[in-house]
Amino acid sequence: IGQFRLLVAVFAAGFIAAAPALAADVEVLDVQEAVAAGAMAPDFTLLDTGGKSVKLSDFSGKVILLTFWSCYSDTCFTTVKVFEELLARLGPLGLVAPTVCEEIPPALAADNYSGLLKRCSTGQTVLIDSKREVRGRYRVRQLPTSILIGPDMKVVEIVRGVPPLRDPALHERIEKLVRAASVPSPGRP
Repeated sequence: IGQFRLLVAVFAAGFIAAAPALAADVEVLDVQEAVAAGAMAPDFTLLDTGGKSVKLSDFSGKVILLTFWSCYSDTCFTTVKVFEELLARLGPLGLVAPTVCEEIPPALAADNYSGLLKRCSTGQTVLIDSKREVRGRYRVRQLPTSILIGPDMKVVEIVRGVPPLRDPALHERIEKLVRAASVPSPGRP
């Protein structure tokens, strides 16, 4: 037992002595806070289904309903009717609804996502995040998750799941935000 303690003590002393050198090789990661109401929406760039680069900030000045979903889940496809209704009514006033898809079955991805677009294109921009980088930046844990972003690029509200997306009170809040953003303010055309 005495030799074991001596061995542990020597090992510990060597580790402690080497710690400053090891620490120099450690990269400190910039841990971002979870996206929350009132925070600026993190900007990102993803390719759309046509291969065009789209930045979230391209939609600055408009109300954005950013939604994360998986095309392997019928739950996400049930949101299509919600988007159809909202975009038909509020799209002309400035609502945009980019959708971030991370998991797309090969059959839906074939032919430049024609199957996907046929099944769920409602006028929203469909963005591809196959590496889940944007989902990670936004710390999305549940699909679908929708993030309502104001024209100033600040997060207004986060909605998780399908039932809250169907809530008429949410639709009223979105409409109020869109209508307020579409009214010119003094000094703004």
